Amino acid sequence: MSPRFLFSLALGFGATGELLRPIFGGPILALVAVLGAIAFERILVSPLWNFTMRFASAPATTLEGAITDEATAVTAFDANGQGIVSVELDGQVVQILATLQPNDRLLGTRVRAGQRVRIEDVDPAKNCCTVSVL
Repeated sequence: MSPRFLFSLALGFGATGELLRPIFGGPILALVAVLGAIAFERILVSPLWNFTMRFASAPATTLEGAITDEATAVTAFDANGQGIVSVELDGQVVQILATLQPNDRLLGTRVRAGQRVRIEDVDPAKNCCTVSVL
């Protein structure tokens, strides 16, 4: 039960009750008002709502959503295990600073330009990430 649904039922109930008060009375008026509320929701509000929601856009993908995604090393990583990687977010190629995971650095793993890596962690404040070798 969304607020929109409850509001449209209440509006339909009240409008139907006011319009049909001179014709019906008592429990019959309440029953007719309930039927009018349901008809108002189904015939007018729902189709209009569904039509307007067709124009809603998909939510934007942020850098935090790229965790566990694959990225491509743009530059070879230096001796400290740092380099630049590119990742695609919402159809745009974004290049960010990447640091190789400590475990991979201890093993002496080298990352060359063009090599695929996996994003393990993201720091959106610093616009950088931690990556591991695939």
